[in-house]
Amino acid sequence: MSFAIWLQAPDLASTNRLIMIFIGLVALFMAAMAIALIAIAVVASKAVKGLNATVDELKGKVLPLIDVATDISKTSKSVLEDAAPKVKVITDNLVTASETLAETSKSAKAAVLQFDTTITDVNLRAQKQVARVDGMLTSALTATSELAEAIGNGIRVPAQKIAAMASQAKLMAEGIFARIRAAAAARAESSSEDE
Repeated sequence: MSFAIWLQAPDLASTNRLIMIFIGLVALFMAAMAIALIAIAVVASKAVKGLNATVDELKGKVLPLIDVATDISKTSKSVLEDAAPKVKVITDNLVTASETLAETSKSAKAAVLQFDTTITDVNLRAQKQVARVDGMLTSALTATSELAEAIGNGIRVPAQKIAAMASQAKLMAEGIFARIRAAAAARAESSSEDE
């Protein structure tokens, strides 16, 4: 209400002028904010494009390594799947042999000694088989560990080489620019001496 009374004041022309100036200032600041937001959007767009290029390059290098690791894990899995039935057959044979031994022990002691020898042989074979499976598992785990290390080196070594090349290129460019500046200064000095 006081605003309405203020607008009805006899000095309405100067009030209108102040309102126009205020509106002009607000419009000017809004335009400045719009320009600043456009500049921020352009910079952010460039940063996103650079990040996308880096991610694509990293994908190109890492995905083949992951495929190799997947193939190795599939091979390890197939070895384990092949070994599992063999171990089961061996344990089933051990169970069968021990049951047979229990039944024949009732009939005669001599047969028990004969089956004891058989069980010892089967047990030795089972231990050898288990040791062989353990060796296979150990080699598979070692290969997986070496693969992980190779992947790490495969990413770290090229990154170090790129950094070294960039540093060398920078030093070379600085040297070239220094020579160009020195030559320009020498030319300027010789032309000033000629005049």
